Amino acid sequence: MTTTITLPETLARQLAQRAATERLSVETLAIAFLTFALHEERLEESAEERSSLDEDPELLALIASIKAMPPNPANIIPARGNLADVLRALESVEDPDYDLDAELAALDTAEAELRAIDRANDVAEGRDER
Repeated sequence: MTTTITLPETLARQLAQRAATERLSVETLAIAFLTFALHEERLEESAEERSSLDEDPELLALIASIKAMPPNPANIIPARGNLADVLRALESVEDPDYDLDAELAALDTAEAELRAIDRANDVAEGRDER
């Protein structure tokens, strides 16, 4: 089905900028937005339907009986040690190949990339505060 929508100039520009940022066509991005919006609407409708189930006395009785059941001993796994001891032992192990400076540099690079992505998204979505 083909549908033509006339958008206000500012909205069309924002959509085009976001599409460029996402490396998608404007049409593909618009379809994605509409699909998401319609899906969210269905989720809200099903939430309303679920709220009527919350008042169902049979359902409430079933939930109460499940909550009253004792735990199944077969599902309980006894501890085989002390977590604090294991963590202390791991902390004392030296790894000769581990380079803390390289690890911190990699984390700094990753954080810079994430900030750049966030900034590009803000600009594309019209939240440019600079």
